[in-house]
Amino acid sequence: MKHLKYLALLAFAVLAGFTSCSDDDEWNTTGGGKVEMESSDRAFILNEGSMNKNNSNIIYFDWASGKVNPTCVFTQQNGRQLGDTGNDIITVDGNKIVVAVNVSNYITLLNGYGVQTDSISFAKKHAALGQVRSVDEENGMLYVTSYGGYVSRIRIVGDKLQFVDSLKVGDRPEDVVAHDGKLYVTLQGQNYNDNRLAVVNSDFKTITYSTIMQDPAKVYEDGDNIYVTGFGASYDNPWGVYSTTTGKYTQLGNASAVDVSNSVVYCANSVTNWTTYATTTTMYTYDAKTGATNKDFFKNAPAELASTSVYSISVNPYDGRIYVATSDYMTDGKVYVFNAQGNYEREFSSYGLNPHKIVFLK
Repeated sequence: MKHLKYLALLAFAVLAGFTSCSDDDEWNTTGGGKVEMESSDRAFILNEGSMNKNNSNIIYFDWASGKVNPTCVFTQQNGRQLGDTGNDIITVDGNKIVVAVNVSNYITLLNGYGVQTDSISFAKKHAALGQVRSVDEENGMLYVTSYGGYVSRIRIVGDKLQFVDSLKVGDRPEDVVAHDGKLYVTLQGQNYNDNRLAVVNSDFKTITYSTIMQDPAKVYEDGDNIYVTGFGASYDNPWGVYSTTTGKYTQLGNASAVDVSNSVVYCANSVTNWTTYATTTTMYTYDAKTGATNKDFFKNAPAELASTSVYSISVNPYDGRIYVATSDYMTDGKVYVFNAQGNYEREFSSYGLNPHKIVFLK
């Protein structure tokens, strides 16, 4: 009986240990940080700021209630500024955030509350790789572009980062997306005259190249398609699709900002007359399954959107809302919110210059 009682107590202790570990992984209001968060429906805006002004920030808001915390959550949680210039932000496993900071030249890993758990500086040991630019993740591996011509692999191990290696991919790689073991990297060129997409095989050695548009910029993946935006030889903001099955690129339209979700491309094309400084913005969607363009999707939008530069578009994967962020490059940006059906709902300040991207957690 004593042995049975001992085994029962031991089993209870083991079970309690598992329960405790599980509880540690669940959402709570602070996550070990200083900022109280009212629910698990968290969103984070990466504001680039102005280059060399050290004024990048991350603004937290609750995407379900709409309540915004107007103070940089990174500074609140970590006691320092984010740096110069925040250029990319992604989520990992629904509970981690990775930010690439360009001029300050480092990658930071945050928990789902904005608390830094680790970082890797490219400014010292990896200085030869150049300044970091963009980041993507697949199966626990980060892929980071840097302007020296490289894509680097950084493994996420728990709440730590481990630098693995780098591969030379071309002249001035801008953005990267990982899809089914391969990497798709836009190459701008030092004089912005490159016109290629580098495709890195799963062996992280073999590279093939496809011609896309001159001075390509952002790259996105959705299904078996890779979507690319760029500036173009005439600065007319071309965008198109690269098929991973055929290896061919097809131009589909013009857009200065896009996001892709569930085979729908959400587009805004902002064109500025640099003589009058007047901006004209058109917005539409493209359905990749049907090939149909819908110029009437965004409904009841405030009139000023038609004459304001759209800086980024971010789609919330949890409820389908579309966040259209604008910039005048001098004052805090605005974020216009549309529901999944394209109806305008509200707007709020981004509380920072040049809102680059919004990521979502739940």
